[in-house]
Amino acid sequence: MDFSHCSGAFCAASLLSISVIAYADGDSPVELSPDYQLRRLIAPTPAERIAENRGAIYIYDSLEATEVNAALDEHFDRIQNMMFIRIHHRPPAGGGGGLAEVEDDGCD
Repeated sequence: MDFSHCSGAFCAASLLSISVIAYADGDSPVELSPDYQLRRLIAPTPAERIAENRGAIYIYDSLEATEVNAALDEHFDRIQNMMFIRIHHRPPAGGGGGLAEVEDDGCD
């Protein structure tokens, strides 16, 4: 993209709106493992923290509600850099089992 025509706040807003999707085989988006997402959520690398300090937001997909709640409690200073979609809510223990309920966040 050529941003030579923009200036000031408009240019910054334009740059922040750019998103990149990673592709594993050129045809389909990369599936990130829950282990990778949990590692990033709980113990981000120095490079990931630098990106967050510059305003990067990471979208976490399909994590358990308990993991999300723990991260929000333990990493309150990073909440502005986190977005969660399709959070899984497990049925209560002894509640007859069943599948997790997945939040409908409207991000399809």
